[in-house]
Amino acid sequence: MKPGMTELKPRMTEAEARAYLATMTDEDFPTISREESGITDDLIERLVEAAHQMVAGRPSLTAPGKHSPQITVRFAKPVYERLADLAKRTGRRRSQVVRDAVNAYLDWAEGPGKPNLTPGLDVGVMA
Repeated sequence: MKPGMTELKPRMTEAEARAYLATMTDEDFPTISREESGITDDLIERLVEAAHQMVAGRPSLTAPGKHSPQITVRFAKPVYERLADLAKRTGRRRSQVVRDAVNAYLDWAEGPGKPNLTPGLDVGVMA
């Protein structure tokens, strides 16, 4: 480091910090060679491949690495509160409770003795 540049003041103004940084050169930043770092071309390739395999967000419900379709559902506040309470009591996420409920409804609606579901009809509670 340059003489007098051994440390930053605890509280510098932005202008002081910019002036300090403007005087710094590459010599002020210690570096190591790629060989010293242990980073090889093989390691880089493996890390890139692993990164490509990663999918952001929660695990897929469809299949590993596949997108799971999403929808947004609105609830009346009392229904939402019941949902949140049930999820909390059963140690599940609200989304899991909704998925389970939709699956149960579809099994009922598509099962033997299929109900007569009129388009636009609010079925309410399953029998």
